[in-house]
Formats: sequence, C-alpha cells, structure tokens
Amino acid sequence: MSPDRPLKGNALVSVIQFRSHRRQGEQPVLVLAGLHQSVQPDPPSLEAVLENCEILLASARATHLPVAFVRRVAPARSLSEPQAYPAWLKGFEPQRNDMVFDVSKASCYSNIEFAQAMEYSDGHFAIAGLLGETTCLATGIDAHHRHHRFTYLSDASACRNNGAVPAPIFHEAVSQVMASYGAVMESAQWRRSFMLSRGARQ
Repeated sequence: MSPDRPLKGNALVSVIQFRSHRRQGEQPVLVLAGLHQSVQPDPPSLEAVLENCEILLASARATHLPVAFVRRVAPARSLSEPQAYPAWLKGFEPQRNDMVFDVSKASCYSNIEFAQAMEYSDGHFAIAGLLGETTCLATGIDAHHRHHRFTYLSDASACRNNGAVPAPIFHEAVSQVMASYGAVMESAQWRRSFMLSRGARQ
C-alpha cells in the first residue's frame, strides 16, 4: 500500500490504534469534513474557508495533534458497480498518520469507526470544513447526545446559499444553533487556546 494513499471503505489511512489516543481528553482531534471534490456548487466563501483549514491542518501536524478526514461518498447503485471515491482537494490529501472515515449520511457518527475514535479520544474534537449546515451540524448534534465536547470552528466552515437565505446569514444562523450543542470559536482563537493549554502542561 502506498503510504499516502487512503484505504478504501471505512478504513484508516494507516494502522492507527484508537487506544493510543484513549483518555487523552486534553488533546482534541481535528476533524476536517468534506474537503474533497463535489458535484455541488461551491459555497461563496470557499477560498477563505480553505485557507483557514490549511492553517489548522499545518498547526495540527506541527504539534502532532490527531487529524481525521471525513469524506462523503455516494452509495454504489448496484452490487456490481465499484464504489466511487471523490478526490481530495489539493493540499488536503491525508498522510500516513491521519485518520480517514467515509460516510454516506450527514453525521460523521454514521461511521462506527469514527464514533469509536471519538470515544477513545474522550469525545474531545474540533470540527471544520464542508458543509456547516449538513455534516458539521449533524455531527455536533450527535456529539451532544453522546455527551462529547466539541468545538465548531466557524470561520473554517461554510454554508451554501439555500435559495431563500444568503449564505453568510445562513452560516451565522448555523453557528448560533451549533452554540446550543457545543463551543463555537474562530480558528485562530482555538489554535491559541490549544497552544496555551499545551504549553501549560509541558
């Protein structure tokens, strides 16, 4: 297997023991959702969102923070049809030590291995990426019901225009809803808070 090529299905990019992250409650997992090619139109603020996601990813890798990529895949139309996997956006290709989870439903928790990874990580994660109104929101609600603690990185996520409400207003509304289930921060604030707490433990 190529070290940089993700395994198919619900598997991980490389052999990662979930237990190696177990009960490390002060070390969150960075969850990046939907950073792959899509047939749907791009959100209006995609460029700025991707820039913030890129900074988050670089910071996580520099500090050896666990990173999980979540990819939305469409079910195969028949048993004889091979499963199609969308290509990752440039700069967001998983590396050997990253986790990869494929989902066919909105919530990341629809993948049982994601749910297990969050349990082993004490339910502590930050989520960013696409889309705010689907994957991020559904995951936040599921995390709340599992008593997991998450942070939604609002400026590293985006919503599409739903036809009736402009995308920026829709995104602000989603962020307010997310605040009912977990914490909402901008990415720079989250990185500073994490680095400060990390420095205090060292």
